[in-house]
Amino acid sequence: MNYIFKDKTIIVGVTGGIAAYKSADLVSKLVQQGADVWVAMTAEAAKLVTPLTFRTLSKNPIITDLFSEELASISVPHISITEKADLIIVAPATANIIGKMAQGIADDALSTMVMGSKAPKLIAPAMNKNMWDNPVVQENVSKLKTLGYQMIGPDTGWLACGDEGIGRMAEVQTIISRAIEIIEASKDMSGVRILITAGGTREAIDPVRFIGNRSSGKMGYAVARAAVERGAHVTLITTPTQIEKPSNCKIIEVETAAQMKQAVMIEAKRCDAVVMAAAVADYRPVQKFKGKMKKLSSRVKIELHKTDDILESLGKNKGKKVLVGFSLETSNLIGNSKKKLASKNLDLVVANTDEAFDSDSSRAYFIYDDGKIDRTRLVSKNDIAGKIIDFVAGKFKPQNREGSHLKLLSAASCMQK
Repeated sequence: MNYIFKDKTIIVGVTGGIAAYKSADLVSKLVQQGADVWVAMTAEAAKLVTPLTFRTLSKNPIITDLFSEELASISVPHISITEKADLIIVAPATANIIGKMAQGIADDALSTMVMGSKAPKLIAPAMNKNMWDNPVVQENVSKLKTLGYQMIGPDTGWLACGDEGIGRMAEVQTIISRAIEIIEASKDMSGVRILITAGGTREAIDPVRFIGNRSSGKMGYAVARAAVERGAHVTLITTPTQIEKPSNCKIIEVETAAQMKQAVMIEAKRCDAVVMAAAVADYRPVQKFKGKMKKLSSRVKIELHKTDDILESLGKNKGKKVLVGFSLETSNLIGNSKKKLASKNLDLVVANTDEAFDSDSSRAYFIYDDGKIDRTRLVSKNDIAGKIIDFVAGKFKPQNREGSHLKLLSAASCMQK
C-alpha cells in the first residue's frame, strides 16, 4: 500500500471548538496514511473530546501540558517534537488560538509548539459567524496569511449554535488534500540556488533626504519565504524595510541602486534563478550634498543621472538561468510589460499596478516568454509568490510542476546568516 504520509511527522492542534470531534477523524485518517501524528490539545478542547480518544488513534502521548509526567522521557518536548514536524495542522482553530498565533503569544502547550516550529502551518478556523466576521479576527487572519500561514475554510452551513452561515470547519478530506499538497511540494526546489531582491533603493540627496519609491519589500520577502519553504538555497538582497527578515537564507543588505547591482552581479554567478522583485530607482542625484540642504530658496534644482539597468545586465548574461522580473505600470500595463519581457530577455514578467504598493494583496498578470498570459484575482502576495516559485521550479523539473499553484505553501520562518 502507498502511504501518502509515510515517514512524515504531523502535529495536530485541537482547540476548544465544538468541531473538535471532527479532529478525531482527521487524526485517524492521517495515521492510516502513514503519518506519525502528535496531538496537542488546549484545556478547553480536552473538555469536549477526551485525550484518551486521540491517544488511542495516534498511538502517541497527547500533549496538554509540556510538564506532564507522560512527556518526561522526551527532552524539551515543545522543541524536540516540533523540530521533526513536517506540518502543523490546527483544526479546529478558534478565534483565541488565531489571536495568539498572530500576536506571538505562547502560554500553553499548543501555542508554544506553534511558536517553536519552522514547519508549514495549516489553519482550519471554526467559530460562530459573528466571531469570524469580527474585524479583529479578520485582522489576525490577514496577519497570519502575510506571515505564510495557510488558511483552509471556514465553510458555510449549519453551525452548532443554531445559526446558519460561515464558520464551519473545513471538511476533513479537504484538510487532508491540502496537507498532501503541502507535503508533496514542500521540497521541490531542493538543490536549486535562487537569488531574490526586495524593497526599494534609496539614492541620497543629502545626509537626510533621498530619492526613493513606495515599495515595501513585501513581495520579495514573500518569494524568499516560499522558496525557502520548498527547499531552495536562497540569497535575499534587500534594501531597508520594516519587515522581519526571513530566515534560513543568506541576507545581503544594500541601500542604493549601485550597491544593489554590485551584490546582484556577484551573487547571480552562483545561482540557477533570479527573481528581481526590488524596485530599483531609475535615477540618482549627480551630486550628494555634504550637509543637510537648508530651505533657503523656493526652488532647488537637482541634476539626476540614470542608474544602471540591473535586469538588462542580467538578461545579456543570462545563460541557462531562469530570470523573473516585475513590471509596475500606471498605463498600458500589458503592452509595456511585454516590451520589458522581450528587452530584458526574461522568462517571466509579473505585471501589476500601483495598487500593489504597501499592500498584503495584489492583482497580477503573469506574462510568459511563450506568449501565454495568466491573470490572478485579488490574492495575497504569498499566493503570488507561490505561483512564481511554481514557475521557477517547473523550469527545473517540469514533469512535477505544471500549474500546481495559487495555493502558496506556508512560509518558513528562517535564521539570518
